[in-house]
Amino acid sequence: MLGYWRSHCEFKNWLVSKLKSLISKYKSQISFYADLIEKVYVLDLDPLKDVISPLYSNIGRPANNQPEMFRSLVVMVHCKTHDPTKFVALLRANPVLAAVCGFKDHNHTPGVGTFYDFIDRLWISYAPQKTIRTPKSKKRKRPKSGAKLAPKHPGIVRMLVDQALKGRVICKRPEKVLQQILKECAVKPSSNLGLLGNPNNLTIAGDGSPLQTGASPYGKKLCDCHSQGIYRCSCKRSFTDPNANWGWDSYHERWFYGHTLYSITSADSHNDLPLFLRLVQGSRHDSATFVFSWVELLDLYPEFRFTKALLDSAHDVYDIYRLLKDNDTEPLIDLNKRAGGKVSLPGPTSVDDNGVPICLAGLPMLNWGFNKNRCRIKWRCPNYKDKSKCPQHQECSPSKYGRVVYTKPDWDLRLFTPTPRGSKTWKVAYARRTTVERTFKRILVDYQIESARARTNKRWFWQATLAAVNQHLDAQIKVIKPNILTEIGLRASDSAAY
Repeated sequence: MLGYWRSHCEFKNWLVSKLKSLISKYKSQISFYADLIEKVYVLDLDPLKDVISPLYSNIGRPANNQPEMFRSLVVMVHCKTHDPTKFVALLRANPVLAAVCGFKDHNHTPGVGTFYDFIDRLWISYAPQKTIRTPKSKKRKRPKSGAKLAPKHPGIVRMLVDQALKGRVICKRPEKVLQQILKECAVKPSSNLGLLGNPNNLTIAGDGSPLQTGASPYGKKLCDCHSQGIYRCSCKRSFTDPNANWGWDSYHERWFYGHTLYSITSADSHNDLPLFLRLVQGSRHDSATFVFSWVELLDLYPEFRFTKALLDSAHDVYDIYRLLKDNDTEPLIDLNKRAGGKVSLPGPTSVDDNGVPICLAGLPMLNWGFNKNRCRIKWRCPNYKDKSKCPQHQECSPSKYGRVVYTKPDWDLRLFTPTPRGSKTWKVAYARRTTVERTFKRILVDYQIESARARTNKRWFWQATLAAVNQHLDAQIKVIKPNILTEIGLRASDSAAY
């Protein structure tokens, strides 16, 4: 059961009082942690209680300091110390850091086991530390330059989309609690501050990034083949990352052993704030991961309306267009040049790779807007201002208005998008897709979670979630501009020096 829970308002008052008592002796340390102090001052953990209370029983010894435990983990990632053992030692040697986390003093901080118990409790699944199996090789051909690894099971995306359209939602995923915490403690406060854009008209961007595990892909031998002179055997071995496998890093064009972190980011946010995180095996194709992530995103954020989805060519699958259409979300997906999709229109016209009709003179027709009521796109003659300039004007159309062609997205969801590919509007909107890549930069580079060298998907997802919370807090303090440093008597020039 949960013990005493200090509210956010009580914590803020206590923190100001505590830092005032420490500033005469530890002014330089308080100045050094100025940004961190503003972060925890803004971080409201009151919603955390409703999220995690079902994970505790109503009997037994009360669990105390639960908001302080989570705040400490956020502080740990901010300090780029990804090992709880090292962070506990840092807390016990640093009175200011202990106060920032909410503890009475550095002699009353939790032990290493307490942190690991808290991490395990919020991961609603048994996470084995190792598994015993035979070693697995890559077994697949190296992709071409710039290409991603093809799905292992052809047709898997169609099957997943069919299940999703039937209303199937995965409710027992182990990271569900952490996704809920990210929403309640980070995403919703950012949305209330206007950092995500209009919640009734949000544009999202999705992509995956490789995470190389700290475990060995070769495992630890349990047999005695080596003593018999057999150095390459297929005997079972012990692997310390049970869920890791071989994947392909298309950016660096190399194989990696580990996991893939998939993020859905608000493209309307110029702070590149993530809305949703998902961790899958390294070999999982982004198109399959997106189907799971999209269904879970809609289930997690029923109060948000997602009107556009910006995705790269790995998501250029007809079934994903079908999935997005079911939610009335406009797809802006880069074409996979290796995939087909050309169609012919009724009459003497055809279309190019971007779905733009080609007139008799071989010129691309002009987009004249999308009629949402009739669900069709209007295209007009490229020489409508002066038809005499067209060599085919006599054979084309006798109308003074010029030839008009309509295309319907229902004919081909991939080619006839509401916003035509190649148009200026499409290019401007699609340019925001890189926001998800900057999210990965913040998580992987700025907060250095890869240096944790984690060995399980539980630890990886915890690190990524804590980095995402920090990212939201970085954006929130720019808007809120908390005055705690002034309250405790620290001048702006003092913190700027550090």
